[in-house]
Amino acid sequence: MQGTQTVDARPAADATGQTAAEARLQRNLKIVVVALGVLIFAGLATAVGRIIYLASAKPAQPASSSMTLAPAAGLQLPAGAQVKSISLSGDRLAVHYEASGAEGVAVIDLATGQPVASVGITRAAPN
Repeated sequence: MQGTQTVDARPAADATGQTAAEARLQRNLKIVVVALGVLIFAGLATAVGRIIYLASAKPAQPASSSMTLAPAAGLQLPAGAQVKSISLSGDRLAVHYEASGAEGVAVIDLATGQPVASVGITRAAPN
């Protein structure tokens, strides 16, 4: 009788039961997981640092109580003008007005009382 040999078609495994390709894949996955963990931590630290920085920064606009107005601060608007809205930003005051069907925005510097700009607004006719 002739003896038969069986041949195992699987690649040789090491002591842990893994092939070289499986061990290499597992090592690469561990590296990717660690790298992604470091990136998550760095992003979180950046976000927390930015929040702390913005919370501790001085405000962009000075307090309005420290500003002194010019003694003769005034604004000349066209006759019959109606003020629609006003807006204060720092030491500038913007006044939106409407007069005789025409609209405009006038800007004055509150520190000097002088007009800075005057912009006319024209609206397009509805289609």
